[in-house]
Amino acid sequence: NMYTIVMGIKQMLEAAEEAPEWHLIMMTTLLAMIPPVMVVVGMQKLFIKGITETEK
Repeated sequence: NMYTIVMGIKQMLEAAEEAPEWHLIMMTTLLAMIPPVMVVVGMQKLFIKGITETEK
């Protein structure tokens, strides 16, 4: 299945017959957050530099 990660997490919640397996859902959510956080941390200097240069 080629779904987005959000759709996959939603399916994990809906597929649970009784109680969802929260440990798997939370781990999937944490793994999905890693790439965007890495981009923000890596590009933070350039972002701040761009903001300060536009004020001149």
